[in-house]
Amino acid sequence: MAIISILPVSRNAVALLLATAPLLPAQEPPAPAPVAAAAEVTDLTTKALAEMEAGRWEEALKLLAECVEKHDAKALDLYGRSFGVTWYRKGICELRLKRWDDAAQSFETCYRKYPNPSTNGNVNAGNLYHKRALLRWGEAAQGAGKYEEAIRLFAKFMEERDKARDDEFDPGSYYLNLAICHFRLGQIPEGIEPLETAIQNKPRFRAPDSGIIAAFQAFVEAAIAKREEKALLSFLERNRSGIVLEPFEMEPYAGLFLKFATDALAAGMDGAALVLCQLVPPGDVMTADLKSRLARLGNRGEVKELTRTVSKAKLQASIDALEKQRTAGEPFEVIQLGLIAVVHEKRGNLRGALAAYRQLEQYFPKAAKREDHLFQLVRTTAILGEPAGEYGERFLKDFPNSKHLPAVRRLLLSSLFQAGDYESAVRISADLLPKLAEGSAEHDQALYVLAASHYHLGQHDRARPLLDKHVEKYPKSPQHQAARYFQASDRARLRQWPEAAEALDQFLAVDPGPYLPFALYDRATCHLAQDQPAEAMEKLVRLEKEFPETEALDAALVLKGRILQGDGKAEEAIATFKKALDAAERRDHAEVSAESLYQLVTLLGAKPEAVAYADRFWKVHAGSPLKLRMAVAQLEALDAAKRGEEALTRLRECISLAEAPGLQDAIDRYAAAYAAKHGLDELQQHFTAFPGFDPANKAAIARLKIALIGEAEKQTDEPGAARVKALYQELKSGFAPADFTPSTLVRLGDYLRTKTSAPRQALPYYEEALARPDASLHVAARFGRAAVLASGSPEEKARAIEDFKGIANNATDEAVKDLARFRIAETQFAAGDASQAAETTRQYLAVEGARLAPEAGLLLGKSYEALGKPNEALAAYRDVWTKWQDTIRVSAPALLAWLELSAKQGKPSDALREPAMNYLVRTKPAFANLTEAEKAAWQEVEARAGSLSAATPAPTKEEKP
Repeated sequence: MAIISILPVSRNAVALLLATAPLLPAQEPPAPAPVAAAAEVTDLTTKALAEMEAGRWEEALKLLAECVEKHDAKALDLYGRSFGVTWYRKGICELRLKRWDDAAQSFETCYRKYPNPSTNGNVNAGNLYHKRALLRWGEAAQGAGKYEEAIRLFAKFMEERDKARDDEFDPGSYYLNLAICHFRLGQIPEGIEPLETAIQNKPRFRAPDSGIIAAFQAFVEAAIAKREEKALLSFLERNRSGIVLEPFEMEPYAGLFLKFATDALAAGMDGAALVLCQLVPPGDVMTADLKSRLARLGNRGEVKELTRTVSKAKLQASIDALEKQRTAGEPFEVIQLGLIAVVHEKRGNLRGALAAYRQLEQYFPKAAKREDHLFQLVRTTAILGEPAGEYGERFLKDFPNSKHLPAVRRLLLSSLFQAGDYESAVRISADLLPKLAEGSAEHDQALYVLAASHYHLGQHDRARPLLDKHVEKYPKSPQHQAARYFQASDRARLRQWPEAAEALDQFLAVDPGPYLPFALYDRATCHLAQDQPAEAMEKLVRLEKEFPETEALDAALVLKGRILQGDGKAEEAIATFKKALDAAERRDHAEVSAESLYQLVTLLGAKPEAVAYADRFWKVHAGSPLKLRMAVAQLEALDAAKRGEEALTRLRECISLAEAPGLQDAIDRYAAAYAAKHGLDELQQHFTAFPGFDPANKAAIARLKIALIGEAEKQTDEPGAARVKALYQELKSGFAPADFTPSTLVRLGDYLRTKTSAPRQALPYYEEALARPDASLHVAARFGRAAVLASGSPEEKARAIEDFKGIANNATDEAVKDLARFRIAETQFAAGDASQAAETTRQYLAVEGARLAPEAGLLLGKSYEALGKPNEALAAYRDVWTKWQDTIRVSAPALLAWLELSAKQGKPSDALREPAMNYLVRTKPAFANLTEAEKAAWQEVEARAGSLSAATPAPTKEEKP
């Protein structure tokens, strides 16, 4: 038990004891004593005081114990009250040796057996320490843990003390000891009073810093035991300056203060813990102050300052201790910051906790508890929704065997995913998955994060199998609902419309939860892609009505606007795009905002309002991926506003940038606008040195030539045709296929295939387009290649059939798919496989809405005829020329084939002539509007009908259409 020492142990104090030792009270002379006994008492006490001065308390005690043992029985008679001083000194030694009960007995003997009787109000001075013995007796009781007795003795001392002779009485230590006793008894208000008295009178009462800290320690322990946080905080608010020592003095007590804070925190006294923590100055501040004090001492070993002694040895010891802690990575700040973090978090201040953990990781990487600190840093970062990737990855690397590893993995993945750092989420989850046991919660989360991150990154091919696996393997996962939505939505992103529609319908049929508005939007997209605008509109109207605050609203309104635009409801579409724009700007959805502005400019055309929307786009979305399309869309409006050259300049600047979707169309539009203003010849000259285009960039130059060709093709005269032919020849001879963009490759291939006598020249261009990673034109290139091969060798025809099948299965354009299905049958027939051609044609005709049904019917008739099935062939031909009579290009060849085959079958001419003549009469009014090929076919039927019977006159020249 700490006792605030006021024992006279200094050289001056012991000298005073020596000086007063032989004094006997003048008013009460002792009886004569034997000379030898008196000499022995003097010898023993003198030697004892010398040992006390040297701090050899055990040796001093032996001498004093011998003295009282031999002489106490007769001491009062022989030496008078002054012998009480020997008992007092004995008690001092016992106090020093913490022999509390022995000390108490010695001080009690001094007080009770050797009192100074009072005569006429004057105090007898025989026992110099008679009253002081009460104070020491109280200290001995305090040391023995007898606090109530100590308090009683302290009070008795204050009542009886000899103020005239207690000049060594130290009031600071007295009040501090009294406070300690009250605190040990849990008497907090009673203890606070003397503690504050000592603090407030520190210089005058000579209250030592060590004593103040000891009393404060007792106070803190009592407050914690009784959960008296309010009293402790109130005390600290009043006496902070008295408790906090100067920085150079704090090193010995810093650990104690932090222990106070730790104990307070454990007791739920968060506020007190935080304040106690903050009482400890930073280590660098303490070190700087210590070095300053050390320098000021110079060659002196120590300096006394009021209530303290500044010692060079102690200063250096504190510096060494702080340096050792710093080198080991365990300075006081580690404990301090750890406590502060815990307190902040308990109080709900996660950002404060996060800041403390960041400092721990940044400045104290050698701390023994770094693993826990870094884990807490990952955890608090993730909870706050901030990216935890850096800290999480550091933890996984530095502590691969940590007990926190599963939690860190979950927190890291969750943090990255929630923060939208999908690239990092993919990298880390992909690395973790092979290390995790399937079926575990960690594997569940990692698989979901990997799949969903791929989805959000637009890597839908990669996302699909992962989402399928998660939905199948983890039906009870917390992420199951989200995974099911992403699974269905992913198919829509892959433009697999039937599959996506089915998956979304299944998802919507169960509880879609928070994903309902997004699923409605995706389902509407599928409806629209499958040419079901009414169904799409129904989903979008529901979304708009039921979820006016959803994040998907603005995108849904854009989709709704497109449907209205497609239905020709321009005014309604404009109103809808305006709503979409407002919703997108409220949600800070830049992409949808830019899209809305673009659509508005497109719909408004040359109206002045379009100019305002265009200007708004360039002010806010100048870096948008839609800028090229906007530069095209605004041409009409800016031209009407007399800003045509500005519009051309803007479009030229956008064209000069890197490759972008729609670039060729933009160049074509630029060419058209420029040619309209300056003429075709100036356009050709302008394109020879187009600003921003590198002449060495052959792909870019080819784009310009394609645009120039487009403008030249508008001139239908002979010079225009010659220019077109020359430009295509320049493309073919001046560039290799590798120099062209996919769109140019396909366009040049189509020209060579359809406009020249050598269509096989197109094949290298189609092949090159198919080898490019840009798949947007793969269908067109594959179709062109198949069209060329379809007229080649049997092996090439087989390849063409495979191309057409691939297009029929994978193309998104229904018209293209339809044509491919027909061309399969057509190529099979050309390859001599009439049987397969007939079967393919029957399947094609069985599909409702087949666009080439007339051609397919004719092909079916030819296939049956080739198979030697005349009756089936005749039925097929008749079906064509009766059902599609007005489609002369097909009905005329079908009727002619029917006539020829019927004649071969021996059918009478009269039976053939009548239907032929009826056909000619009914189709005669349309003759003037037919193409040359159709007229030739019609006239061939006419000639054949005339040959059936000379008796039946054919139409005269005047009657011919």
